[in-house]
Amino acid sequence: LSTTDAIFYGAHHPYTVALLSSTPVLDPAFQRERIILEGGVPSPANPPPGCRFHPRCPQVMPICSQVEPALEDVGDGHLVACHLVNARP
Repeated sequence: LSTTDAIFYGAHHPYTVALLSSTPVLDPAFQRERIILEGGVPSPANPPPGCRFHPRCPQVMPICSQVEPALEDVGDGHLVACHLVNARP
């Protein structure tokens, strides 16, 4: 689990970032880049190998389609399962 602030202001998984980009913003002066995901949602009965989000991920890497990412602690109780966590400096 994670704190609300960690999710809203420090999302690590591309799916969470895309979901947050779709939420309405109350301040009309604040503009947020909207992330439009391409492709269809995979079948839960037959999920793709590796990361289940990789077919729609805008930051997909070759490892994503081959290896399921481990759940990593990125601090403050914020857990994320994404290969990008280990790829970031």
